[in-house]
Amino acid sequence: MGLVDGRKQVYFFWFPAATIAVALALAVYLQFGRVSDTRYAKYVVGNPAKGAELFYGDKQCGICHSVNGSGGRIAPDLSGTQPAAPAMGWLVSVVWNHGPGMWRQIRKSSQPFPRLSSEDMANILAFLYQSSSIDRPGNASAGQRVFNDKGCSQCHSIGGSGGNKAPDLSGVAQGGDPDAWPTAMLNHAGSMVGPITSSLGTWPQFAGTEMNDLISYASSSAPLKARQTQATSGNTERGWSVFQSRCMLCHAVRGHGGSIGPELGPDHYLPLSPARFAGLMWNHAPAMYRAGTANGLPATQLQGTDMADLLAFLASLRYSEPVGSPLLGQKIFEERGCAACHGDKAQGTKLAPSLKAGSEPYTTASFTAVLWRHGPEMLKSSEQNGVPWPTLQPMDVGELVSFLNAPGAH
Repeated sequence: MGLVDGRKQVYFFWFPAATIAVALALAVYLQFGRVSDTRYAKYVVGNPAKGAELFYGDKQCGICHSVNGSGGRIAPDLSGTQPAAPAMGWLVSVVWNHGPGMWRQIRKSSQPFPRLSSEDMANILAFLYQSSSIDRPGNASAGQRVFNDKGCSQCHSIGGSGGNKAPDLSGVAQGGDPDAWPTAMLNHAGSMVGPITSSLGTWPQFAGTEMNDLISYASSSAPLKARQTQATSGNTERGWSVFQSRCMLCHAVRGHGGSIGPELGPDHYLPLSPARFAGLMWNHAPAMYRAGTANGLPATQLQGTDMADLLAFLASLRYSEPVGSPLLGQKIFEERGCAACHGDKAQGTKLAPSLKAGSEPYTTASFTAVLWRHGPEMLKSSEQNGVPWPTLQPMDVGELVSFLNAPGAH
């Protein structure tokens, strides 16, 4: 099963999840360096298509939950906002924090508890993260108002209504490519800066869902096949090549690259769905045009799958395996109350088993799979002993995994 139609953004089971017009449909293996005696593991980012098959198929998550409207109605639709960095840490913390609600519902239903391996979990997380970068459908009527209010109709037409100085916008996404809009904004907005600011006196800005609405209006006048858009699978390796050849003269990632424009690393928020990225390209076109002109740089032009690949690369920066300090991880382990049952070094006690990694160090996916498998028993024990369920923050995850992977008492 592929990714289902009609997906928007994603918010997780009771756990959101959220990548990308921009898919992480790749099995990317990353090896993190060794810091002191801490072990970091290779890990599979996950395959969103396989994650969708598991979600709607064998693991039956879709019986209760929907993703962007596709699935069950018993539990919340997992549609919501793009996760903060590190995305993996964010996803894991939400799984854990909202697990009790899910496990109680499963317990009441008397349905078999879905078992998830580390690979299963990696694929499901990738599917949910990818789904977060699928745009919500806009409102065509609101889009018509945007088209007129922003002054687009002075030059462009949609379905024959509007000006004739520039192309009809209903042809932008001809063929159903969702990345055609951000590509068009990047490729052509710079050339429009002079004429538009001269004509309107200002450069119109898009906010909220205005770009989604405009795209919806333009698409409503397009042929049917152009409206049947799906997420385009980007490739992170090709995206890195696009970034190096087209973007790196101005922008840096983790300190590598130019300084003319802002840093685009994982700590810099970027909207990564096609419509939101198109709005970003448009809003910043004057500044990009001025900076490029002042530094003698040619205008950036993308074609083919360049935009999907670029967005996939930028999204992968946020979907990284969180790393941390074993010392901070031990402190968090104690502060969250885990040590009370599992021991101060996670070595295990009469109340609960050891959580230290064995011959294979934890990855975030395997760590999440363990939490998922043993969560119901932990919840039962906490209820019986009147122990509050501890909550995790996204940045806790890397610290905890580092602590549990560190050599020590078992």
